[in-house]
Amino acid sequence: MTAVSGDSPLLERLAGLPPVPMTELIGLLERPAVLAKDPLLAGFVGVDDEGRPAVHPLVAAVLEHLGQKPDATCYAALLEALTGIWNAAVRGAVVSRLRAAGLPPDDLLLRLQALSPTLGFQADNRDSARAWMADPTAQDSGLVQQCLMRLLLAVRGMAEARARSLMDSRSPGAPDAAPAKEES
Repeated sequence: MTAVSGDSPLLERLAGLPPVPMTELIGLLERPAVLAKDPLLAGFVGVDDEGRPAVHPLVAAVLEHLGQKPDATCYAALLEALTGIWNAAVRGAVVSRLRAAGLPPDDLLLRLQALSPTLGFQADNRDSARAWMADPTAQDSGLVQQCLMRLLLAVRGMAEARARSLMDSRSPGAPDAAPAKEES
């Protein structure tokens, strides 16, 4: 059992949980009916034209992407999501300052890359760079939405590990729920 102290920073507590493979999370969330009852994800489930539960396309896309990395863990996905959100936020702040200083749009990517490799785009990914230059806000907004969904999914998966550790730490013979109080 992993000890999880309420006083330690959240990321440390999460890192101390047993690893949860993304495949386990994907298996848990494959059914829209299950998602519809999940407090983190219920808002992303609706109904299709035939009245059946259906997930938001963003959920499906992120789950598909996460499924391409079978060895990945929910904690790694959490860190990846936070990194993506952070990079988009810093990139937005830097671009705003560069534009305010009068830097021509053609020089933005070069300047971003010079300031920090994580803010620019890889040289072999010119299509992404062109798309970003056409509308930086929309491109980073889409990235942030994907990262937020990844964050929610990762947290949901890690919650399973925490729930297991809480349930496994119960004393033997303890009831599953507190008995109902009798009314007088």
